[in-house]
Amino acid sequence: MEHKIYTFTPQGKVKEIEVKFIVEDAEVTIYLTDIMLQGGTIATMWTGHPSEIKWSFDG
Repeated sequence: MEHKIYTFTPQGKVKEIEVKFIVEDAEVTIYLTDIMLQGGTIATMWTGHPSEIKWSFDG
């Protein structure tokens, strides 16, 4: 599996970003969810929403 990481340094205020995901010759259904764009040079870890976390009193 090939992972591509693209970075850019904007010159001035960013008005719009267009992101395209292209899948070719796929033999399965692909679900693309939870895309996060963030500034900076270090990515932060994904953290689930509190409603998605199973708590000890949930049984």
